[in-house]
Amino acid sequence: MGLINNKNMKKKLHYILIPIILISLCFVLYFQKNLNTHQKCPEAYAENDIGTKEYRNALIDWTTEFFKVNPKATISDWSIAKFKLWEDHQCEIAIQRSKMSGDVKDLKQWEKIDYEVQSSLDKTINNN
Repeated sequence: MGLINNKNMKKKLHYILIPIILISLCFVLYFQKNLNTHQKCPEAYAENDIGTKEYRNALIDWTTEFFKVNPKATISDWSIAKFKLWEDHQCEIAIQRSKMSGDVKDLKQWEKIDYEVQSSLDKTINNN
């Protein structure tokens, strides 16, 4: 009798654990994918219309979250946080190019987007 109960318990346990494990795995993979889309280096996006749009959306999403968490942040705070994000993800090209000054006639698409977003933020913050 003890053997039958033990087998039934194992069977019931499998029926409970397997869905829990599968749901947990799906949950982790879904959120991992979403987090990674916002954590790519700017230079990792394709240099075409699709990559530009993806980077713009990712930067806007990240910026929105940044200001939700830091509602009194300045443009300088945003720039520092964005640079820190690049450092954390070892975005060597973005870091190197951000330190360049002077002639900017050969801007990458993602750099143009950074300037657009920064300009928009500057206008928004200064109008409030």
